[in-house]
Amino acid sequence: MNEQTRYVMAIYQLSAVIRDTMEYLLPNNSEEGYSVDVYKQRKDMFFHLIAEDSPFAIFCRNNKEIVKSNDPSAPEITVGDRISNQVHELYEDVYGENPRIVSIDHEKIRVDTSLSLQLLDYVVGLHETLSDVCLGFMNTFKKEGTLEDKFEALMNVDDPYYRSNAFRVVIVNFLLKFNEFNAAVRSYISNEREKNGVDPSTQPGFDPKVDPSCAFINTEMNRIVGFYNFLKAHNKTKDIIFTDCITRSDEYFHYFDGTRKLAEGQKFSDVMGAFENTFTNVLSGYRDAWVRAFTTIFNELAQYEQKLIKERGEKVVEPAPKQEESKAE
Repeated sequence: MNEQTRYVMAIYQLSAVIRDTMEYLLPNNSEEGYSVDVYKQRKDMFFHLIAEDSPFAIFCRNNKEIVKSNDPSAPEITVGDRISNQVHELYEDVYGENPRIVSIDHEKIRVDTSLSLQLLDYVVGLHETLSDVCLGFMNTFKKEGTLEDKFEALMNVDDPYYRSNAFRVVIVNFLLKFNEFNAAVRSYISNEREKNGVDPSTQPGFDPKVDPSCAFINTEMNRIVGFYNFLKAHNKTKDIIFTDCITRSDEYFHYFDGTRKLAEGQKFSDVMGAFENTFTNVLSGYRDAWVRAFTTIFNELAQYEQKLIKERGEKVVEPAPKQEESKAE
């Protein structure tokens, strides 16, 4: 372990906590619900990793490049400040003192599902940013001859584990919105029948999106498809098993836009079930590979921190506690 790896691992761990926040984008139907203890662990880790003297905070302060904007009236902001602001917004909305999206209510975790897309926006954008930061450091270390094999091994397994989680979360949320849309369409048709005595679905040019509720949900579905396309566009995993999952997901989407028809005897419920589980079978393998790589480098990092304490006789920032593996699976 060297100082460069120690520094970037603190930023990497922040990206992993953000990744694990995706758990709150998946339904939890168990009697206990989401774990309060795990939530508190993540909160403490997040707070630790964005503290004023943390590598993340130092990185953001040093990144003074001005964000390019097409709006001449927009105030100038550095890239570092923008990243820092967005990360702190996520922290406040999920783990802060008065969080809007996820909170503890009577010793139960409560998730405001009306803000799910806001949380998904946070996670997908910020994880990609922090992952790129870590990859940038890795490439620099490689050129300088200081890259440690264990860190490179961790980064190699990080993307398929994160992205298989993220794709599954996106697909689950798309299907939830699709069911909401169908319910809204049925309600719109029923109301029109009762009000006008006419079934609008039998009329030429029927478009349920003239109804505000249907239009709103349709917009949300389109946003989720946008997240899916973003994840696909930034995919770094060349594993043929993983890319096959993406190909199959693309094909399933065509059932929903009407460009692919059901085969004879095929039920739409079966399509939805298969679509939802596209990444389920591969997720456990990617998770296991990530756990092995992370545990190896984390243990070495912890030993390195203890060595610094003994050798320097000074207070050093200890590594964040070892994180729980993601429940978004």
